[in-house]
Amino acid sequence: MYITNILVYKVYLIVNTYNEGTVITMMKKTLLIFALMLTMLCVVSCGKSAGDVKEEDVNPDMITLESALGLNEQIYLNLAKGEYVISYKKADAEEYTVLDKELMLENGEMLDCYILGLAKGLYDVKIEQGEGDSYARKIIYDIDVEKQDRSGYAHFKNEEGIGGYNDDGTVKENAKILYVSNATKNTVTMDINGTTYTGLIEILKANQQMNEPLIIRVLDKITTNQWKTETEAPRADDYSTVAEGYFENLFSDKQGENLAGLPVTIYSSKMKKVYNYVTTADGIELVQEVDEETPHNLGQANIVLIESASNITIEGVGSKAEFYQFGIGFNYSDSIEIKNITFSSYPIDGIEFYAFGKVDQHGRYWIHHNTFKAGKNLWDEDSDYDEAIDMADVRNVTIAYNKFYKIDKTMLLGGWEYDACMNMTFHHNFYMLCGQRLPLSRNSNIHNYNNLYADCTRGLSPRTSTYVFGEANYFDGVSEAYYISGTETWGVIKSFGEIYRGSGTADALIKVTERDAIVENTCMPDEKTDYSKFDTDPELFYYDAENKRSDVEILHEAKDVLDFVPKYAGAGILERMDFQTDAE
Repeated sequence: MYITNILVYKVYLIVNTYNEGTVITMMKKTLLIFALMLTMLCVVSCGKSAGDVKEEDVNPDMITLESALGLNEQIYLNLAKGEYVISYKKADAEEYTVLDKELMLENGEMLDCYILGLAKGLYDVKIEQGEGDSYARKIIYDIDVEKQDRSGYAHFKNEEGIGGYNDDGTVKENAKILYVSNATKNTVTMDINGTTYTGLIEILKANQQMNEPLIIRVLDKITTNQWKTETEAPRADDYSTVAEGYFENLFSDKQGENLAGLPVTIYSSKMKKVYNYVTTADGIELVQEVDEETPHNLGQANIVLIESASNITIEGVGSKAEFYQFGIGFNYSDSIEIKNITFSSYPIDGIEFYAFGKVDQHGRYWIHHNTFKAGKNLWDEDSDYDEAIDMADVRNVTIAYNKFYKIDKTMLLGGWEYDACMNMTFHHNFYMLCGQRLPLSRNSNIHNYNNLYADCTRGLSPRTSTYVFGEANYFDGVSEAYYISGTETWGVIKSFGEIYRGSGTADALIKVTERDAIVENTCMPDEKTDYSKFDTDPELFYYDAENKRSDVEILHEAKDVLDFVPKYAGAGILERMDFQTDAE
């Protein structure tokens, strides 16, 4: 602007050296118009346009910033503990958005701050502290944010985004955001259509009443208390010792305040009754007892089941978000995302998805960047029933970038021969010291690529018309990479570019040297569509017919999986699970 003002002033001097007259007056007007246009042009090109002029820091030494990193659809800041106003914007935007205080997490003498919901691009972050002579400002320009890998069936032919986020990683319009911690798990509130719901479980169960997408951000380790087993505890073969009131306040150990609202169900063969309890902050309450000769499910504890939900994201913030001693399940639900959570010591399952009898109607589940430790079942009818993920009759699922550690029965897709799971993708998962079911599947079409299996007993177990396309996976010290057993119809595995280092394979495994080789199978998950060649059909699969490859964002050769997957799989943005420590 300084240069512009000089130019305008010189034009003014030139104009006023002429005498008045018609020709001169017209020249003066022309020159003045030119000067005005020059001024406007320079305001646009030289002035404080968005992304052009950089604000200067003020007392920057008063703000100790250790790191500012652009990650997948978020920015991470680590700075000395203090009272800050942190704001951010796209580098070419004018207006800043203030970061929610809940996203500034204390970590000793430091603060870990997470700016979430960002699309790919360059961003500026402003950190401000104090006022008057104590005011300080530090600005970090052009932080590069990358996009999340959305490969797989959850996003196949879908541009609306899964859960509470759009397909570009930004928050959906009108989405509600709920922050929850262990301290607020039973007191946090949310208004849904004019009714106030209190507590995490009550809010989750009320989701079917919502018209807006919901994002639940978990800030730390949320705990509850698990049921204790006595020496005479009943099992599936003997429920005669169960008496009314058996489970009253009988916890294995106290984790502080109980998570209120979790269901607990027990069947007594002696009483011929099913007892339904619900947890309270400090115990349980008997809700109902029902006369029933032989119930389908003998018992269940500490898993909240949500009916007919849609557009929910449950995400951990940072590296300490955890669900301890409970699990979460969705029945007949759609568009669910669960990410960056550690699941541990769950009595039944960590995550469930069921839509019994409706395999072609419910799905779009994206489970990514979670860590699953072993379950801990102290009292249910099957003491090792500790599956991390269990689902039946759902479709369009992506399970990616997760860590599974020391879990016996890891994943089940379809518990019975008539169940199905349709359009399943598993990629860039890390299985370490797991027993079996990686996964066990029935009536499924599965694309399994770039996963790492280390020191596991049994890998994938395809049964009952399942067709698995295994692409560039790495099996390291796995007793049976693909396991076929039992009286059921065996599934078929097509293996392309996989490495079996110190690992055994099944007879049903068909190794091919061409990616598009056809193998014979009878896969038809919905009982009406032929999926026997799904992996080469652009209508049924994300297939790049022109280049004859799977149309995914990251596809390594199997040899590169060994280095890549441990770095990027699991919960925690910067910290990764210490696999030298036993799961709780």
